[in-house]
Amino acid sequence: MKTLFEASAKIKRGALLGLAIALGSGVGTAAFAPSVSAASAVTAEQSLSVYNQFQKYLKNSAKTPLSLIQARNYLLNHIKRADSWRATVMVLQLENAQKARLESFYEKFFPVKVQKEIDDAVRKNGLQTGLTYSRLLNTITDPGVRAVLTESSSYGYKLETSEGMYYPVMHYEGFKYFKPYIGKDIAAYIDLMATDSNKPALNDAAIVITWDELINRAIALESYVKEYPKSNRTAAANNKLQLMEMFVFYGSNNTPAYEYGTGGEPTTIDPKLRQAYEKAVQNGTADSRILKTIKSVLELLDASGNRWNGNIEKFLQEFKQFG
Repeated sequence: MKTLFEASAKIKRGALLGLAIALGSGVGTAAFAPSVSAASAVTAEQSLSVYNQFQKYLKNSAKTPLSLIQARNYLLNHIKRADSWRATVMVLQLENAQKARLESFYEKFFPVKVQKEIDDAVRKNGLQTGLTYSRLLNTITDPGVRAVLTESSSYGYKLETSEGMYYPVMHYEGFKYFKPYIGKDIAAYIDLMATDSNKPALNDAAIVITWDELINRAIALESYVKEYPKSNRTAAANNKLQLMEMFVFYGSNNTPAYEYGTGGEPTTIDPKLRQAYEKAVQNGTADSRILKTIKSVLELLDASGNRWNGNIEKFLQEFKQFG
């Protein structure tokens, strides 16, 4: 008989990988807003030397994945010796490389033995709220599982759990170390991403933050796209924005914006979401497209007695179409 992990892993792994690398890397020519860099006193020769050495490590990482660890450690130790432009390029390249590696490295976590060892350690020590490498390694003795966890930590990933599975994800809080040395648009992008990686909005297809926080995150992404329309990460932020907008107006599978009727159709809006809408409109600024849409939805809800109807559906479809 298959174990719980064996029976569920095939179904869940694809969906969880999507969560782990949900936000695609930006591509194309970098367009950076300059920052007041902590590296402003470095010489051109120093900056170029750091950049060239980092490129060597990064180039080797395609063939030798452990070179990515060398590249990350080198950047952590030497970014202060690079000018803002090169520092920004290297940070973006590191993010791209980490995401590219994540897709294949992710598979190392799905053998039943790895999942079971982690799960046993979590249950034994009550680590559900403290899923850190150090705490797991204090408990797990299997050398193979320890090697996977150590490698994951060295790449700069963090551990996450969803639907009873454990897996690595991007750890944007760790990227905050680079902020004093890079362009302000990418520093702002890192802050946005760290907010979500530190406390994901979604878990097990349920929204696990408040409606207020969800709306605030969507507005923050909207503001970023407006402020930095030519940033290298504007496209990535906009993709994330579209996802957050869907949650704001429709909810998720396990946290719907409207209660389900007997036939599975949306009926009455969640009262807490209605309150969050009202609060957002009251406290927000008039130039936000999201807030303008919320205000219009509230007017439609007033007319319908807080019930979903064709007018709301049509209005939100147009919002999505012209977003």
